[in-house]
Amino acid sequence: MAAVIVARRQRRHNRQRRERIFSVRVTLFGMIEEKIIETYRLSGDAILEPLREVGADLDPVTRRSHAVPAMAKLLATLHFLASGSFQRTVAVSSGISQSVFSSALSQGLNTKHGFYVVAGFPKIIGAIDCTHVQLVPPSDREHIYRNRKHTHSLNVQVVCDSKGIITNVAKYPGSVHNSFILRNSALFSHLRDGKYGDGWLLGDSAYPLHPFLLTPRTFGVLKSRFRCLDRTGGALLYSPQKVAQITIVCCILHNIAKRQGIEHDAMDVEEDCHHRPHTGPPNAAGL
Repeated sequence: MAAVIVARRQRRHNRQRRERIFSVRVTLFGMIEEKIIETYRLSGDAILEPLREVGADLDPVTRRSHAVPAMAKLLATLHFLASGSFQRTVAVSSGISQSVFSSALSQGLNTKHGFYVVAGFPKIIGAIDCTHVQLVPPSDREHIYRNRKHTHSLNVQVVCDSKGIITNVAKYPGSVHNSFILRNSALFSHLRDGKYGDGWLLGDSAYPLHPFLLTPRTFGVLKSRFRCLDRTGGALLYSPQKVAQITIVCCILHNIAKRQGIEHDAMDVEEDCHHRPHTGPPNAAGL
């Protein structure tokens, strides 16, 4: 018996402890600017802007030496938004959508002069249109997310200024028509109450307004820059509420890129939101 115990102790002594292997942290240092923009769709300086806004929320709560730092979390999120890949493993922080939204989309609609300079339209406060973002619907409400083309989506209403900066966003299930979204938005109430003076919105045939091509181009740039929003990246594998957050984050980052002068080619976006108006399906609440 003593010999067995001695043998076991000898084996434990000779057994080498497996060394823990940690992957190298993703950082911006050492990357050329072109590669940063290609990978994350933002410049190094532009990436620091949302980091300043939400860094405290993303910092690890543990003191362990290998806790994931805020920068790594942010870069992982940006890479996902840009590529649309690894949807099951990358989580988008709600802190980004909450903290940055309050500062980045509160630009107002004071863009009349810009539209007049660009297109000769007087008194225009914004261009409005809708785009669809594909998703996997909840089984108990599948029907309200089915759009005209029998896919499932969010119908996202966007208003932008003359420079393509997004100034207002509203999200509804994909079966809801453009005009329903507008009439049930805070933006409509502000227009009705004269908050923006005698200004006008420009839209396409889905609205009782004039046609204008600026917003579809903004969608093309937005979806080309952040491929997770485009159908070519596949449906987003999250709840509608999470897809709404992702959409807001992409709009915020689009604005940051525009303000930093980071341009991106627009892709052709085939929209499926121009269908017969209706009052909206049951429980078609904004997200």
